[in-house]
Amino acid sequence: MRLYLVKEEERLVWVAALAHEVMYAYVANTGKFHNNNALRNDFYMVRDLTYEPIGPAEARRLIDQGVGTLDEARSATSLAKWRADPNPLALADVLAMAAGSND
Repeated sequence: MRLYLVKEEERLVWVAALAHEVMYAYVANTGKFHNNNALRNDFYMVRDLTYEPIGPAEARRLIDQGVGTLDEARSATSLAKWRADPNPLALADVLAMAAGSND
């Protein structure tokens, strides 16, 4: 599993995890990583955003700073979907997998 800091110009947007061509984004409002197909499509095809490889310690620092926090009112639909996600990834699990990854 690889970790990335996703940026839009200078704005820090997501801490993302790539595993087996599936892109997950950390959503601070839920405290979990969620499958984010739009982000995957951007990573592989569109490239409107930039992706900076990071390690687990940097991912934790960025998350602790609030990267991935969404406005509850503006993102209500997306947040409702992610809160109902039956298969989110726990933060600790993602960081542990990234630490042990040779990818």
